[in-house]
Amino acid sequence: MMALRTPPSWLQNGSHPAENDRLTTQAIWKTTGIVNSTDMAVSQSGTPGMSISIASGWAAIVGTTQTNMGTYVAYNDAATTVVVTTADPTNARIDKVVATIADAYYTGSTNTVTFSIVAGTPSASPATPATPANSISLATLAIAANATSVVTANITDTRVLATSPFTVGTNAVVNGLIETANIVASAATGTINVNVSTSSIWYYTSNATANFTLNYRSSSSVTLNTLMAIGQSITVVFLNTNGATAYYPTAYQIDGSSVTPKWVASAAPTSGNASSIDAYSATILKTAASTYTVFNSQTRFA
Repeated sequence: MMALRTPPSWLQNGSHPAENDRLTTQAIWKTTGIVNSTDMAVSQSGTPGMSISIASGWAAIVGTTQTNMGTYVAYNDAATTVVVTTADPTNARIDKVVATIADAYYTGSTNTVTFSIVAGTPSASPATPATPANSISLATLAIAANATSVVTANITDTRVLATSPFTVGTNAVVNGLIETANIVASAATGTINVNVSTSSIWYYTSNATANFTLNYRSSSSVTLNTLMAIGQSITVVFLNTNGATAYYPTAYQIDGSSVTPKWVASAAPTSGNASSIDAYSATILKTAASTYTVFNSQTRFA
């Protein structure tokens, strides 16, 4: 193997081996993962049975058969059904849903990308099977003894986002940053799902009609737990409009589970502010799997 790959990508009139191009792709997508939060999500089939559905979308898959394979980009252009192996009559098992690259240049005789389900070993205490080489893990499936269908409750999302090409490194200097806000012409009430993959600033412009709950998540199909790594944080601002009668969030959730924020003034507010816009700022720090410390504040804008 050469130390410095030449020609560089993409030299006019040059000849570029696919491996060099994949190494260029790896400079963008450094780690195996999905590209967008909804890509290749696994769900139960429309009519539940021994099959699952994999959503459309992209995945970046780093080759692992040997070093310097680079990153393959796989695209699924429509929802795909994959059959699950018949359940064991005695013991449960755990299966793993994967997308796998086969490249005959390195090993084997095929050049494909395929969805498959790696069946675990039935056991009284089943273990999760390993992820094959050149693969991305999409989900695990809990297959009970004598199961005849796979439903949402049996599916655990294992997708992670590939390293973003827009990740800002240490000591980076940003001269200007424009952030998209989600402006909603509705009144706050009930449980409001704050999808951070849409925006981290949410502005409800109609007067609130009741106290409400804020549920922070990545999207309707991807949890915040999937989106964030341990040690990462995100700040989300919810802007609530109040008329003559003031309302405010009385409960907070992450991925549907209750959380108790820490407040600037040591105590949670007990009301909103009439004829004002109240900004509720939440800095969410992930400290362990599905575990968060949330730092909140309420600011009145009149």
